[in-house]
Amino acid sequence: MKLVIWLVLLFAVAVVGAMTLGANDGLASFYWRGWRLDLSLNLFILLLVTGVVAAIGGLRLTRWLLSMPGRARAWREGRRALALQNAQREALIEFIAARYSRAVKAAHRAQDLLQDLGPQEGHREARAVNHLMAALALHRLQDRSGRDAQVRAVEACLAAQGPGRPIGKGALSPTRSQSLQDGLTLLRAEWALDDREAAASLQHLEQLAPGASRRIQAQRLRLQAHRLVSQPLEALRAARLLAKHQAFKPEAAASLMRTLAMAVLDTARDPEGLQKRWQELEREDRQDTAVLRHAVDVAARLGAVEWARRALRPAFEAAGTLAADQREDLARALWSVAQGIEPEWLPLIEPLEWRHAREPMVMALVGTVYAERQLWGKAQPLLEQAARSAVDVSVRRDAWCRLAHLALQRGDESLAHRCFRVAAELR
Repeated sequence: MKLVIWLVLLFAVAVVGAMTLGANDGLASFYWRGWRLDLSLNLFILLLVTGVVAAIGGLRLTRWLLSMPGRARAWREGRRALALQNAQREALIEFIAARYSRAVKAAHRAQDLLQDLGPQEGHREARAVNHLMAALALHRLQDRSGRDAQVRAVEACLAAQGPGRPIGKGALSPTRSQSLQDGLTLLRAEWALDDREAAASLQHLEQLAPGASRRIQAQRLRLQAHRLVSQPLEALRAARLLAKHQAFKPEAAASLMRTLAMAVLDTARDPEGLQKRWQELEREDRQDTAVLRHAVDVAARLGAVEWARRALRPAFEAAGTLAADQREDLARALWSVAQGIEPEWLPLIEPLEWRHAREPMVMALVGTVYAERQLWGKAQPLLEQAARSAVDVSVRRDAWCRLAHLALQRGDESLAHRCFRVAAELR
């Protein structure tokens, strides 16, 4: 199509030229001192057009010849830049392939190529990236002195940019410079954790900007560091943020937060400390039946039995809406602190007898509470059921002992001796 258009234009020009210049009898006369030169007007126009075209062509040729050294220099720099990029890619690929010595060599080769390119403003970022790749590989090689030297080189590249310096072509922009600084800080925190230096890792994490400190990787490192220095409360807060950002699967997040909440309770050394730790937990942690059961166990160990029963009471008010395993946790927790239980618990315990009669631990708890309140007629069948059920040995032993005490009250010493003997033989 283009060829047809050009042919049409060419014919049009030929027609216009023939009509314009075909019958042109004009002359162009030139005078120079005593000389006179006469040319036909058609020839003059052709010479003029030819001269203009020749002048333009000459100027372009001259410009092209003068630009050859610059183009040759740019070609050489392009080849070096391509070699630099190849070396950087090789360093990254070798690092991913776990060939760390080769990665270090490739990073050093990239640095040498940068030196050949000369000290330009745009190479500062590439220089920092090369040092960073070398530091990553040296850390995997356990060369801490070499790694720290590369880190200092990266910091020198960042400091050379300076906050007030103008940004040249290819130089580090403020955003990329800050990203590189944040990445270096996160790496140093991770390396400190690998070296089992949790305090140093936390110090590095404190240097992050507020926005960077909320990133998932920062929270992961903070979680590991706090667990390493036995600070379960801070670790729990980091885990909760990670769960909020869906960094874990829901089941894994729930298990981790439950474990950390239990670790927070284990730090209590007296009843007052236990109550303080309990209030420091979030509401969803306190509503977890496994955490509540662990809190009751800690309270029983510290002698805070009454507080444990007060903590259990709200959960038992909603026991009918819980799952069977959650009710079992509550039943075991209350069973461990049932000695001397108050009569106010009976309205909460009695509905469990007929609503959940097929749950052995719940029935064992109900029988134990009845026995504590000396309701022996109600307690005996439930204790006999618990003594022969599939609950753990401690619950069965307690049921046999309570049946023995009931037999002694009735004066049946032989039955009491048999019950005590069965309880003693349980292992």
